[in-house]
Amino acid sequence: MKKVIAGLLILTLSACGWHLRGSSAGGDKLAMTAPLDLVIVTDDDHTPLMDAVRQALPAYRINEQKSATANSLRLMLGQEKMDKRTAGVGSDALTSAYEIILSIDYSVSNDNGVITPRNTRASLSRSYDYNVNNANSAAQEEELILQEMRRELAQSILRRTKSLAHKAPAVSPAPAAQ
Repeated sequence: MKKVIAGLLILTLSACGWHLRGSSAGGDKLAMTAPLDLVIVTDDDHTPLMDAVRQALPAYRINEQKSATANSLRLMLGQEKMDKRTAGVGSDALTSAYEIILSIDYSVSNDNGVITPRNTRASLSRSYDYNVNNANSAAQEEELILQEMRRELAQSILRRTKSLAHKAPAVSPAPAAQ
């Protein structure tokens, strides 16, 4: 009987589309395309968002280059902006929920020029409950949410960059002078 119940539970969860947070269902079609060379230009190379971008590169078959080549793209990232606002107030007139909005301006270009408009913005927002009596766990929850948001933001930017790479005309190398 336990096996039947476990089987029904697994079948129900898989049928409703439930999946672990951060996991992707199936193979990403963009990840199966040809590898892409990418030069990442940013003011600060050691931010949590840059770490998330670098961790996501292999999943999309993107190779980070230090200098531009004929067929590489340039990803220019601005500063990460985080906005935190009150999303709910309890009956005691204290904040009971916060909303975090994480955004970054970026642009993608090749040797021919800019592919995306300058300052294209990628942003995400999340809400979470805040317990004033347990501020330490609320701070930890906020940090976990920020990590997840940075990972999703990095994946979103890389997906867009990879799709733009396949829409943009390829740059052919200049013919050799004779």
